[in-house]
Amino acid sequence: MRFYSCYAFDLDGTLYRGQEPVPGAVSKVQSLVERGAQVLYVTNNSGLTQAEYVSKLTKMGFPAGESQVVTSALAAADYCSARELRRLFVVGEPGLVATLRSQGFEVVNAPDSDLVRPSDASADALVSGICRDALSYALLDSAMQAALQSGVYVACNADLTYPLEGGRICPGSGSIVAALQACSGVTPVVVGKPAPDMLTSALGRLGVSPLETLVVGDRVDTDIECGRAAGCDTVLVLSGVAREAVEGVTCLGSVLDL
Repeated sequence: MRFYSCYAFDLDGTLYRGQEPVPGAVSKVQSLVERGAQVLYVTNNSGLTQAEYVSKLTKMGFPAGESQVVTSALAAADYCSARELRRLFVVGEPGLVATLRSQGFEVVNAPDSDLVRPSDASADALVSGICRDALSYALLDSAMQAALQSGVYVACNADLTYPLEGGRICPGSGSIVAALQACSGVTPVVVGKPAPDMLTSALGRLGVSPLETLVVGDRVDTDIECGRAAGCDTVLVLSGVAREAVEGVTCLGSVLDL
C-alpha cells in the first residue's frame, strides 16, 4: 500500500475498543509519524473533549495533540455558530457540554455544571450526542419540547452502535437520535460522519490535499462514506463494527496491516 502524507483515523473500533488499543495499532501509528506522515483522529463520539481524547490516546501510547483531534461535538459547534444558534438544549455527556461551552454557547439544561438534566428553558436548537448516564424519560420529554419549540435538531452522529472490548457492541448515539426524531417529528441535521465537513475542515487547517490522505475506519456507512465524500482514499478495517469484507471497499484486518 502506498504511503500517504496524512492518515485520518477513526477511533472506536479502529484504534481502540473501549480502553484497549487494537493489537499493533500503537506501533503502526507511531511508525507512520516517524516516516513523516501527519495524523488526524476523527471521531463521531462526542463524549469527551479534545483534551480528554488526547489523554486517553497518549496513555495508550498513541502520539496525539489537541490539534489532531476532530470530534462531532466540534462539528456541532461549527454548525450552530454559523447559524447563530447560541442557546442550546443538550442531550449528551459532560464532554459535549464542555466543548459547546468552550465555543461560547449557553447550554440551557446544564446551567451550573457539565451534567445535563430535564428543563423547560427555551433554546435555539436541540443538540444530541451519546448520553449513557443522564438519559431518562424526563430528559427525552424535555428534549422533545425543545425540538418542537425551536424546530432545529442537530445530531452529532447517527451511529446506531459502537464497539467495546471483547467484541461487545453497545447502543450508540443513533439510538437516541431515532427516539428523539420519532417523538418530535423533527428531522435532525447530522453533522458528524458521513458528512465530510469536519474532515475537510481539518485537512484545510493542515494544508493537506484529500488526494494525499487515507481515511481509515471500521464502518462503511460513516467512515468510508465520509472519506469518499471528502475525496480521500479509504480503508475499512475489520477490527470494530465491520467484521467481513465489503465488495468495492478496500479492506484490511486491522490498522496493523496498513
